[in-house]
Parts: sequence; C-alpha cells; structure tokens
Amino acid sequence: MKLKTFTNKCLIPAIALTSIATAFFAFTSPTLANTVLRNGQWRINIGNEDSWNGVNGTGNLTYRGCDTRNRCISLRNGKVSCREGVCTKAWRNGEYFYVVSSPMTENGNAPSTLIVRRGNQVIVRSTGLR
Repeated sequence: MKLKTFTNKCLIPAIALTSIATAFFAFTSPTLANTVLRNGQWRINIGNEDSWNGVNGTGNLTYRGCDTRNRCISLRNGKVSCREGVCTKAWRNGEYFYVVSSPMTENGNAPSTLIVRRGNQVIVRSTGLR
C-alpha cells in the first residue's frame, strides 16, 4: 500500500480518536483539573476555575466526582461565591445541587466539604477533602 493511500485512510480515525481521548482525559486526569480533592469516599476534579472573574455567582466550572466504586458524575456551569471566609462552588443537576465548600486560608490548605442536596434535603455530606 502506498503511504499516501494509507495516510488518507487513517487520518480521519486518528483525528476522531484524538478528540475522544482529549475529552476523556479533560475529565479524568488530575493534571488537567484546576483542583483535585480526595478523601476516603470521594475524588473530585474541579476544572475551568479561571472562568470565575471574582464576582459572586459567576463562573463556568466543571465538576467530576467519583465514589470509591468509581461511579462518577460530570457537571458543567458551576458558579463560585465567596462570603464570610468561605468559598462555595456549586452545580445544579435537575433537582440535585452539588456544593464544594472551602474555607479561605492564606496557604489554601484547609479541608473542603462536599454537600449534595435534593431540594432542601442533604443526601451527602462528606468532609476532609484535600
């Protein structure tokens, strides 16, 4: 087979695979997330944090949260609000709200908390995320 023929047949699948791999690793690779938080129950990757311009209730953050059984959920359009020494990053998924709450400290080393609500009911509260 001539190299030109081989290249023409393989180029489109290679581009498609590259796009799929890029999309996959954007949510699964800790190095591509702005923040990676873990405790014994959860692994949370928060991305696109630079979309927040400092105004409360703005941003377009991504969220990928996985439990210990590797059951994961990916969300978009997260918003940031910082008040009274605590920053919250929040996402909505239908009737569910996902909130990662982090105290503001000089070194940024304080543990975060994940709260998942269904309406007004807290269904998950997980502390000690670092």
